[in-house]
Amino acid sequence: MKKFAKILGLSALTIGVLTACGESEVKEVDGGAKEETKKEEAPKKESYKVGDTVSVDGMEVTIKSAKFVNPAEYSPSEKGKIIQIEVTAKNNSSANGFIDNTEFTISDKEGNMLEEYYGFDTSFSGEVKKGKQLTGKIAFDVSESESYEIFYEPSFTLKENAEIKFDLPKSELE
Repeated sequence: MKKFAKILGLSALTIGVLTACGESEVKEVDGGAKEETKKEEAPKKESYKVGDTVSVDGMEVTIKSAKFVNPAEYSPSEKGKIIQIEVTAKNNSSANGFIDNTEFTISDKEGNMLEEYYGFDTSFSGEVKKGKQLTGKIAFDVSESESYEIFYEPSFTLKENAEIKFDLPKSELE
């Protein structure tokens, strides 16, 4: 009987874990009035732009602004330029969420992944209670490029396809 109970328990656990590993729900948030949910889902956009709000499993992420800034006095840029983005994360899920600057990465037009810049005393990391929001700044040490791509991929999800991409042309930074 104990063997049967163990097998039943392991089966239930396996089914629960596999169910949680589905695809993440990624959608653009419309700033207007909410409409009834339609049965047909719009295709997922390939990329977004600064100012767009995108929801990943109930966490609405907005890159509010992006600009070139001067480096801190005692922390020079290794690549030549600093891009600073201002991000807002609003938690519309039914549970508390977490967001962190390490969930954001950047690449240049050639596909080179670039590093975060730690010369400023800013932080964008923390728990976001349900219904609340967190705003902060993240800086990247970048080389000269015609455009950049900023990626956001939540750390605390077992779901696939949770990465979103924001296109950032150089013309929008100046």
